[in-house]
Amino acid sequence: MPLKKIALLLAALGLTAAACAQKLKGSDTLLPLAQKAAENYSEKNPSAHVTVTGGGSGVGLSSLREGTTDIAMASRRIKFDERVRMQQAGRPVEELTVAFDALAVIVHPSNPVSRLTREQLEGIFRGKITNWKQVGGEDRKIVVYSRETSSGTYEFFKESVLKHRNYMPAVL
Repeated sequence: MPLKKIALLLAALGLTAAACAQKLKGSDTLLPLAQKAAENYSEKNPSAHVTVTGGGSGVGLSSLREGTTDIAMASRRIKFDERVRMQQAGRPVEELTVAFDALAVIVHPSNPVSRLTREQLEGIFRGKITNWKQVGGEDRKIVVYSRETSSGTYEFFKESVLKHRNYMPAVL
């Protein structure tokens, strides 16, 4: 599975993130890293008040556009239309990659299926493959779980695995 970039999107104010940011919001993938960085910053700067919350990459980007956060955490690149809306709102952004992460698809340890191709994953997440026996497993229904639609991970998986096609309607 290809690696994906995790980006912090900074309001382009000509200031450093540490100097201007009090609120970070967005990617749940980036949340633990940002929380640790905020703790370290607060220890060195006791008068600083930094809050870090999740909610998904889309939530962070919307919050940045609306001016309710100082830094949007995103586990994906900013989309063209998001960048345009930011500029229209008078909030041009700068993307800063702070880490890379990987994506894993997990099955229960008792499941004998140990390897799936990208095509099989696409079939499962699009609802074309619905039983484990179709991919070499037991005769059991496949229950598909995914991230919420505001998640950068959701978008990354849709682009990289589903090749920009939609998830099946019944995904949990």
